[in-house]
Amino acid sequence: MRALFAGSGSIGLELDTGYIRAVEVRGKNSKLQVAAAAEVLIPKTAVVDGVVLEVETVSEALNRLWSQAKFSNRNVVLGMFNQSVIIRLINFPKVPKNKLEQAVRLQAGEYIPIPAAQMLLDMALVGEVNGEDRPQHELLLVAARRAQLEPSLAALKMSKLLPKAVDLAPLATMRVVPQEKLVGDVVLVDLSMGLGSVLLAVDGMPRFARVMPVGLNQFHAGLVLMKEAEEFHKQVAATLEKGSDEQGFGRWGKSVAAEILTSISYFIKQENLKSVGRILLSGIGARAAGLAALLQEELEVVVEVVQPLANLKGGQAKVEVSGAEYAVSIGLALRGMEQSK
Repeated sequence: MRALFAGSGSIGLELDTGYIRAVEVRGKNSKLQVAAAAEVLIPKTAVVDGVVLEVETVSEALNRLWSQAKFSNRNVVLGMFNQSVIIRLINFPKVPKNKLEQAVRLQAGEYIPIPAAQMLLDMALVGEVNGEDRPQHELLLVAARRAQLEPSLAALKMSKLLPKAVDLAPLATMRVVPQEKLVGDVVLVDLSMGLGSVLLAVDGMPRFARVMPVGLNQFHAGLVLMKEAEEFHKQVAATLEKGSDEQGFGRWGKSVAAEILTSISYFIKQENLKSVGRILLSGIGARAAGLAALLQEELEVVVEVVQPLANLKGGQAKVEVSGAEYAVSIGLALRGMEQSK
């Protein structure tokens, strides 16, 4: 894995309802920089609830994206998160690390209700806990149904793109957040056009994640997708600004708050915590004027908007990617840079 992105940049690719976005990060160690980025609009029927439904449409959009951005290569880290994704935090008997993955895969069916032949499985070693009679590994298991990912891979193949890794969008967002913002019990909320997500972390370690069915598309169902992504974003921003004082925006914002509260309540109960210390917003929904203040008032927790360039110290980005909607794609690109070390 050491030479995955050697000599070139790492490209993070996000597929969402209404748009496709990609960002290329280049550099070494602490001097990383966004070298290229672009987004293109797609029909809302092409990607629904995190799943590609129109392979040819997505492939054509990917070709336009690469032509527009002039990326240095065709290797990508693909983001995904949909209703088929299952995340489990488990305790597992302690075995040598070089045998851990094989042992977990053999017993995955005990933790994940997906047949082995239909399952894509990834895992991360979180730490160590005391078992009944001996120490155990604490593992984060991430599984998805293969059938939900195959259309995305088919679109990439049609566009001659090579997926070097597949990563969860909520985990990608964590990589763009400075470590000091992840201290304590933190909730990361990504509000995309389609499905949103909630991830809860303790001292920088993910503990729980779930799909949040209140994407920005619900509030902006009447918007018409324009030919140019920037024009569409201007339309979104203008509507958000006007909507911040309207009843419709308030209802949508409170539904977001209710979904976040459901996740927080479950998390607190599972982890025996008193409360969470901070909520971090990302995604295009984070651009909604007044949303952070509304959530902070409803949930009585500090709410901040993610700054996706905060961990990149290689100088000013060559393209404008400072908006919170770029957090996932930049985080995916950083996953590729980690693999190239």
